[in-house]
Amino acid sequence: MSISTEQHNYRLLTVIVVYERELTDVKSFDYLYSQLNSYLSTRDINKNEIFLLEQIIIYDNSKKACYKYSENLEGCSYFHNADNGGTAAAYTYACNLASKVGIDWLLLLDQDTALPDRFFEKASESIAKSSINPTALVPWVFHGKDVVSPARVTDFGTIIPLHYNSAKTSGSFQTAISSGSILYVPTLSTILPMPSAFWLDYVDHWIFLQLQLRGLPILLFDASLKHNLSVSNIESLSHNRLTSILNGEYAFIAMLGVKAKILYPFRLIARIFNYIFPRPDLAIHTIAWIAHRLRRSR
Repeated sequence: MSISTEQHNYRLLTVIVVYERELTDVKSFDYLYSQLNSYLSTRDINKNEIFLLEQIIIYDNSKKACYKYSENLEGCSYFHNADNGGTAAAYTYACNLASKVGIDWLLLLDQDTALPDRFFEKASESIAKSSINPTALVPWVFHGKDVVSPARVTDFGTIIPLHYNSAKTSGSFQTAISSGSILYVPTLSTILPMPSAFWLDYVDHWIFLQLQLRGLPILLFDASLKHNLSVSNIESLSHNRLTSILNGEYAFIAMLGVKAKILYPFRLIARIFNYIFPRPDLAIHTIAWIAHRLRRSR
């Protein structure tokens, strides 16, 4: 399901997924709140813009509630999930709320993504000039100096980020990081719920695979975001997070072709060797995960 770009303005809701982080440390909040105030101060839906930010949801997966004072900020709402539902629960909650109040566009963010000053302007300019009716808009996302999104999924199941600007008009990318992406809510509603294996890691790749399988258009727009890719730091990787990565990767590979499935065991072996010197405990944990998976498959 796609939307016609003939409409002048699109109402937008943003969900920020946080975990054990103070609101003052959420990189995108100040920018988002300034955009929200700009709309709330005038309530002008005839402004020369397309995306108008109307609501911000702070979805808190921390063990203890941290953000109660945000409820006093107009246009902001807060939800605490002490059970830590990951990004999947946050996105589902935000999608359901957006559907309920009639907001058709949803910006997905996590606490480690910083937005550039003209983010909404560039997204608006892009969709206004586009010849397609996109169901998602994705920006360029950088971890340090390296592009991490958008990316293509190879036949072997590996995810390869594109070189900056290489897919600006070609549409050759297939997946993206969810944080910073703008999704069309009626479409997202049709592909939910997500499989249980996708609760945190590979949620983004699952979403974009569903769009790709349905032949739905995705628009890349020229905004550059900074994102801290926490899983890239092996030293800080916990056993629980590694389990989430392994479970998500396994479920994602199962949805791909034969080549990806054949190569997957070799990728697991390579992962073990990558861990064995800097973090031997992660190598052991991966071996234990493989053994557990083999026992379950018998």
